[in-house]
Amino acid sequence: MPKISIVVPIYNSGKFLKKCIDSLVNQTFKDIEILLINDGSTDNSQEIIDEYVEKYPDMCKSFMRENSGQAVSRNFGINNSSGDYIFFVDSDDYLEYNTCEIAYNYAIKNGLDIVCFNFYEEYENKVEKYSSYYFFNDYPKDKKYILNETSVWNKIIRRELLKKNNLLFLENYIYEDLELIPRLALYTSKIDFIPEKLYHYVIHQNSTMRQKEYNKKMQNIFVVMDKLYEKFTGTKYEKELEYIYIEHLLHAGSLRFFNYEEGKKDICKITNIMKERFPNWRKNEYYKRKGFKYRVICELFYLKKFGLLSIILGGKNA
Repeated sequence: MPKISIVVPIYNSGKFLKKCIDSLVNQTFKDIEILLINDGSTDNSQEIIDEYVEKYPDMCKSFMRENSGQAVSRNFGINNSSGDYIFFVDSDDYLEYNTCEIAYNYAIKNGLDIVCFNFYEEYENKVEKYSSYYFFNDYPKDKKYILNETSVWNKIIRRELLKKNNLLFLENYIYEDLELIPRLALYTSKIDFIPEKLYHYVIHQNSTMRQKEYNKKMQNIFVVMDKLYEKFTGTKYEKELEYIYIEHLLHAGSLRFFNYEEGKKDICKITNIMKERFPNWRKNEYYKRKGFKYRVICELFYLKKFGLLSIILGGKNA
C-alpha cells in the first residue's frame, strides 16, 4: 500500500503535462502512486500518459473516462486510490521535488489528518511571485484553516478522513474546492501548516475565471455558498462562515461579476444575501483586520455604488 496517492485530473493538458508528471515521478519520496485520470481529452494527453505508464509502471496508473469535469475525476481518484494520504495535483501545475517527503514526514510525526503548505503563483510567461497566502496566522489552527483554505492542491489529506465521512467534491459545478475544503475542519482538528513553498500553481489567462465574456458558470458561487451556509450554521464557526461570505461572495464574487455588464444583477443578488444572512457583517473581527481598500470595495459593492467602483477599479464597467 502506498503512503501517498497523487490524483491528477487531466483534460487537454498536453502542453503542460510532461512538466507536471516529471515533478511527480522524480519525487524524493518514492512510496507513492500516481493516478492519471484522462477526462475525455482530445489532444495528445493520453499519449503522454501512456509514455509515463510504460516508463514507470509501478508508480503511474492510467484511467480513461468520458468528459465529466474535474470534480468527477477527483471523486474517481478518491474511490480508486489506496494511499494513506491523498494529494490532488492539477495537471498544469508542478511540485518541488521534495514536496511529498516533507509533507508526509510532517504528517506522520505530528499525527495529522491534513497538512497544508505554501506555494508559488506562476504565470505562463514564467514570472513567479511569492504568495503571501496565510493572512490569519495568529488564530487557532482550525480557524486559520477555515479562514485561509479553499484550494485542494496545496495540501495532503488523510484518505480515511474523506472515505469515513463520505466527503466528495460537488460535481457539475465550478468552485468545488470552496464547497469542500473549508468544511473538512468540521470533521477533524488534526490540521497543521508548513511554511515552505512546495507547490507551483500556474495561472492561465483563458481560465473560466479570466474569460472576456460573461460565463453563467460563475453563478455556481451561489449554490456553493448555500451549501457552506447549511453546513456551518449552528456550529462554533459561524463568525468564520460570515468571513467566508465576505471574502468569497461580497469581495471576490462581486469583483468577478463586475467585469461584465451582465454581472450587475449578480452583485445585487450578493447584496441581498448579505443583508438577509449577515446584516452585521461590518463588525466581523476578521473583516476589520483587512486593509482599507479591501473594506472600501466591500462597502461600495454592498451599497451598489458602481460609478465609484469603476473609478477605483480602473475604468471597468460603470
